[in-house]
Amino acid sequence: MAARSNRKGPTAQIHIARKQLGMDEDTYRAMLANVTGKQSSKDCTVAELHKVVTHLKQLGFKAKPRKRVAEHPGTPHNLDSRPMLQKVEALLAELTAPWSYADAIAKRQFGIQRVAWLKTTEQYTALIAALDVELEKRSLLAALERYLEEKGLTLEDVEKKVASLPKNWRRNRAALQRLVAAYSEAEA
Repeated sequence: MAARSNRKGPTAQIHIARKQLGMDEDTYRAMLANVTGKQSSKDCTVAELHKVVTHLKQLGFKAKPRKRVAEHPGTPHNLDSRPMLQKVEALLAELTAPWSYADAIAKRQFGIQRVAWLKTTEQYTALIAALDVELEKRSLLAALERYLEEKGLTLEDVEKKVASLPKNWRRNRAALQRLVAAYSEAEA
């Protein structure tokens, strides 16, 4: 069984190369006989199959590297087939968040363990909206920190000055929007 599985890779490469190089059946058989002395790849040893691949590369065959299914841990297997997943990937990259972050949102919103298992446009849209909101919160907090830094203040100073801040205000979009507006106007 192990010897059989070792044959799969080079055999597949030979057939891909044959197609890529445009070899007809007679040309392929002649090349195989010339390189190995055999008429069929089925009769070749694994070493002979590798020898054929090497010969095909000398003839111009360009083996394409295998696509990595997961550039990052948790990358959905169906990333290339779902444009909305590509939008999710772009948002995660902007947030510098792992796929597990999006998986957690999918689980919380829909009870679905993995983003790859989402089915409907509505589910993808809701996930993208949640990521957009998170991105906006982070951007607002960063803008607030910039305005405060220019004034020599910190987020803790804001907590002391503004008594009406809601609990967990650093994650509250409306509170952040009000603060950014107030501190950006104070600058003008």
